[in-house]
Amino acid sequence: MGTPYHLSFACIDCRKSFKRLVDPLGEIPEKLPCPDCGKSAINLGRHFKPPKRSNTKQWLKVKFLVEHGFCFQRVYAENYEIVPYPDTIEEAKEFVEKYKKHAIQSGI
Repeated sequence: MGTPYHLSFACIDCRKSFKRLVDPLGEIPEKLPCPDCGKSAINLGRHFKPPKRSNTKQWLKVKFLVEHGFCFQRVYAENYEIVPYPDTIEEAKEFVEKYKKHAIQSGI
């Protein structure tokens, strides 16, 4: 057994995030049922910082990024520096285009 750690899961429909303890050597779920609505909550990893539930603009940005394969995994620039995630939906559109080779298969 590895050292367990918490992963963030987010339900885009409810605009809610919750954490679950996982064993990194075990099976790590891609999705879990949302505790509020029962729909799929997506694994957004250890680095996801959820916006406030009332901040619909930021949740739209999260949805856009996830739909394009960016689930808040680390993205590295060509110089191996970590690229920060965008702050706005407009920046997210540029980010998705610029770093599309780093996108992963995910889905809402």
